[in-house]
Order: sequence, then structure tokens, then C-alpha cells
Amino acid sequence: MLTRIRDWLDLALQVATIAMIVVLAAVVLLAVVFRYTGNSLIWYDEVAAVLLAWITFTGAPLAALRNTHLGFNGLLFGLPAPGRIALFWATEAIFLVIFAIVAWAGWSILSLFGTETMTTLRFVPRSLVQSIVPVSAVLMIVCRIVTLPERLGDVRAGRNPDGQEIEFEIARAEAELARANGEQLR
Repeated sequence: MLTRIRDWLDLALQVATIAMIVVLAAVVLLAVVFRYTGNSLIWYDEVAAVLLAWITFTGAPLAALRNTHLGFNGLLFGLPAPGRIALFWATEAIFLVIFAIVAWAGWSILSLFGTETMTTLRFVPRSLVQSIVPVSAVLMIVCRIVTLPERLGDVRAGRNPDGQEIEFEIARAEAELARANGEQLR
């Protein structure tokens, strides 16, 4: 069941992030065209900044889901098993508490915006723009919990995901090199 949730979340976050990247590219191109014709768009800068922030806030949970955030795996996997497991649980607890606080604070702040709107697009409420903060924090928590069993299994077995990725890429590069050398001999 967790695998299905992870796969669904991965797809949903990919689609949302890619869609926003496409919209951002379209907005930038549109702004260039309008600026070239001498009719600059007044809303371009604000919308582009919001889209960039939203891309970041949807990309972060996607990275958490794929366990590709920067980390200290060398330190973690350099410890003996008991220390490795204790550090794993400590970092998980810290991560979940921090993002629970961010979600709570982000949600609490939304009411402070009242009827405030974006500066250039008066029909877009500021609370909608800022809602990505608590939504992203909740997604980070969900993504971390969904991947917990797999990551815990790696920690217990001493399988460093970074090391596995490096080994995979080295094997792929060697296969490519062998294939290229084989083609040169023909």
C-alpha cells in the first residue's frame, strides 16, 4: 500500500512541478514578446516569482520522496549498526517536528492576510499564494513517512543509497565505454 501511495505522490508531484515549469516558461516568453513590442506586462515579475517559489515548494517533497536531498550518509553509514539506527531515528524525529511546526505556522499565518491580494493581480488572494508553505510542509511529512520503511531497511542493512547510486553509474559508464570500444573495433 505504501508503494502505491509513494508512486501516486511521485506522479502527482512530478505533474504539478512540470506543469508549473511549463507555465513559468510560457510567462517568461510572453513577457519577452510583450517587452519587445514595447508593451511590458505589469504582472510578469510577481507571477514569475510566485511560480518559482511554488516550483521549489513542490520539488522539495518530490526530492524527499525520492530520498535525494543532501544528507550526511557518509556519517550515518560510517557508524556501527546501533549508532546508525539511533541517529536515523533522531534525525527522523527532528525532521518531522520541524516540518510539523512549519505546517502549523504556515497555516496560522494564512489568516493574517485577510483580504490582501497580490500587488499586480488584485483577484488573487495573498493567502492562496502563501498556502504553498503549509501544503508543502505536510507533503514533506507524508513523503518522509511513506518512505520510512524502505529507508529504515537500508539503514538496518547498512546499504548506503549514495554508494549504490555511484556503483550503478560506474557500471553504466563502464558498459557504455565497452560498447563504444566495441564499435570502434568494427
